[in-house]
Amino acid sequence: MGTHQNAASCRNAVLCSLADLPDGGLRVVVDDLRKSDTAGMWQHHTFVTFKDYPAGTLAAPESLSEAELADFGFFVLVRLLAVNGRLPDADDAPDSDAHLTSEQRHRIAALTDEDLAWIDQQLLSHCDGQFRKVAYVVGTAMSLDAERQPGIPDVFYAGRVRRLVERGVLEAAGDLSRMRYSEVRRAR
Repeated sequence: MGTHQNAASCRNAVLCSLADLPDGGLRVVVDDLRKSDTAGMWQHHTFVTFKDYPAGTLAAPESLSEAELADFGFFVLVRLLAVNGRLPDADDAPDSDAHLTSEQRHRIAALTDEDLAWIDQQLLSHCDGQFRKVAYVVGTAMSLDAERQPGIPDVFYAGRVRRLVERGVLEAAGDLSRMRYSEVRRAR
């Protein structure tokens, strides 16, 4: 019996999957899973995020930057720890920049007013008159922005959503300090 069979697996998992896009590109999707009551079976729990890659980009994964590969691995590990309760109050804690790396903090500090306006416009482009989860708006804006600055985390984007609400551009419902528990729409 292998050593992995001696350990009890946790109740939650993170699934990374690929989807083919109509233009030949690939979408990397990250979802949270939960063990079902049926032995050996898992069920979808929460859509987390996705990122689209143009056709051929992932044909040579070694062509991706070390920073992008490291960010992906870090994100999956943190997500896995969070869904299994290994991070303090992961699902109930307010979105915070306390866990940002020094490199992420440096990249955020280097953003210009034009960069911030671009990020705000990307966020607004995924809002209309219907309430949408802030996590959805943030995830969609980040993953669909071909000109996105690398290394800028989702909590920063969530902070930009809060500022758009403060400026009256967006209306909010729920707790804006927790992007999974709040919604926004264009102000009427």
